[in-house]
Amino acid sequence: MTIQITLLGLSRIGASVGLALGRQPGQFERTGLDSLTPSAAQAVRMQAVDRLANDPAESVQQAQVIFLSMPLQHIWQTLQSIATQVLPETVILDTSPAKVRVSAWVRELIPVACHYVGVHPGLNPKYALDQDESFTTACADLFEGGVMALAAPAGTPSGALNLAADLAGVLGAQPFFCDLAEMDGLTASTCLLPQLVSTALLNATLGQPGWRDAVKFAGAEYAAATSGIAGREESASLREAALLNKTDLLRSLDASLAALQALRSDIANGQAEALEKKLEAARFGRQDWLKKLRQPGRQASASPATEMPQKGDFLKQQFGFLLKRPAPRSEPPEKKGPAS
Repeated sequence: MTIQITLLGLSRIGASVGLALGRQPGQFERTGLDSLTPSAAQAVRMQAVDRLANDPAESVQQAQVIFLSMPLQHIWQTLQSIATQVLPETVILDTSPAKVRVSAWVRELIPVACHYVGVHPGLNPKYALDQDESFTTACADLFEGGVMALAAPAGTPSGALNLAADLAGVLGAQPFFCDLAEMDGLTASTCLLPQLVSTALLNATLGQPGWRDAVKFAGAEYAAATSGIAGREESASLREAALLNKTDLLRSLDASLAALQALRSDIANGQAEALEKKLEAARFGRQDWLKKLRQPGRQASASPATEMPQKGDFLKQQFGFLLKRPAPRSEPPEKKGPAS
């Protein structure tokens, strides 16, 4: 039995998933779709997919697993497009930075009983600091030795969670279980906040009085401090993530503003000792983070113990769950419209 998986979005993450699954000959049938023609064409050339679909609805008609890896602003429309073609018991995996909201969209838009699992992939330590999100950096070992966070709504059957965890194992990652709100909080503080801080620094300096001269001297420090925004392919995705995950993001922004105010206070009041203490804590904290970042499976100890499958055992472990799926329906049910 071959697992039918549809990859919706073929940039770095989606194409890398396809490449990693391609290391298991005969176990996966990989259908791909991407709205950007270069990404789709490259995915075929690098053999990240077995075939390209013509449109979203057609791409999921046989899918047992749907892997969403696309800009957040396209997800609602994509879910609408595939809603009537998703089969019962299909597992929908999603890498967006707003899991609570996307989970609600799946529940609202998909008329059959499918299962949503949010995914946040930590990368192979050797790629962890690479900010390029484009399809040109896709590789089969992108997740090897990394940690893959998994979160699902309450009541999600264990079979769907096990499938997601086993898929993480096939990709070479260690699963880390959390709830949807916790994952959104982690994403806000570690992914969205750095990009907005970079944005704030750039907007505070670019084009301001003195910039004409400052640009001659801005170097490594300025590049490092503004790098959070450098790897993004489009600003619309960050905009949507900020607005849809605003509760957690506002909390992180408030903490950052408080930290900046504390530094400002120390400087304004000439508190040299207090200022140095904050600077040293930050410097040593970063060194410790980088050390842990480079360790394979660096966060696995925080995850509930899960016996990971050997590559090649995925089908055997999931066969019982997938046998419960009904045969593909010939007539889709009436399409459910969006909520008002």
